[in-house]
Amino acid sequence: MVKMRDLDSQETYLADRMGLAFEMRDLVGSGPVPQARYAAPYGVVGFGEGWWAAQLARDWVPAEFTHAGTQFVLEGGYDLGGAAGAGLYAASSGAEIVRLGWAENTEVELLASALSPYRYLRFLLLATGQRDELSRIDQALLLERDRLRPEVSLDKNPAKFLAYSLLERTPMFVVPEGYPGLAAAMQQTLARVGKSLSFTPPPSALEFFVTGLEARHEQGDPIAAVLVGEDERKKIAQQILESRVDTLIELPEPEAEGMLAKALAYWYRITWAAYYLALLYGVEPGDWEVLDHLRQAT
Repeated sequence: MVKMRDLDSQETYLADRMGLAFEMRDLVGSGPVPQARYAAPYGVVGFGEGWWAAQLARDWVPAEFTHAGTQFVLEGGYDLGGAAGAGLYAASSGAEIVRLGWAENTEVELLASALSPYRYLRFLLLATGQRDELSRIDQALLLERDRLRPEVSLDKNPAKFLAYSLLERTPMFVVPEGYPGLAAAMQQTLARVGKSLSFTPPPSALEFFVTGLEARHEQGDPIAAVLVGEDERKKIAQQILESRVDTLIELPEPEAEGMLAKALAYWYRITWAAYYLALLYGVEPGDWEVLDHLRQAT
């Protein structure tokens, strides 16, 4: 049984020895900015911490590789040589190669962090002239921050409330297909920051819900279904899941304009919830030393 901790007590935050809360608070506007003009057309591939930003970039950069213009290679580590191979392939095409990340020989340095998805995406948006899109994302994150930061009490802080709801439960994220990569990004931030496991249902989830999930529920597995979005899939999932999970949690849609802004706002909210969940477990929400060893090894 986990000792119940108070997220409105300063003592609880002593576990955050690395000060992740300050990094999360100051996320908007952080990260490197382009120091040159990059010619179109563009290509984007991402590895390690850069995978989600590269996937989101498909919204306005349809190609992974380009034979002219600028090729962005997001080298977020953990790629076991994949980024180097992508760079060599792109270089042979004649496009200008821009490597971004914390790997060796990158043109643009971006230090490893659980919050890197925003910073990779921000650089891409600025480098490709999408300032209006970035403004919408930043505005959405600032609105979320004002509700989620530690100074906001539990009764007014949805991320704190969500953390309590997930305590000693396994979250299952049900995310609309219109948010590419969001489910995996949520799993990743919950693991890295919240030090907790989660899962998502397969694309054809009906059989999954009414067979495996019901069986686990009957055996007492404490699963929390976290429903994202307002599409038809959510309505169906809600009807099926009500009797097959320990608790059902609906995430209100962010005050944001466009898919990218909403996706980042959802991710930011879950990252705050993961932060509070780590505190409830009494563990450091920042990166553990083992990740430094992994970066050196890869």
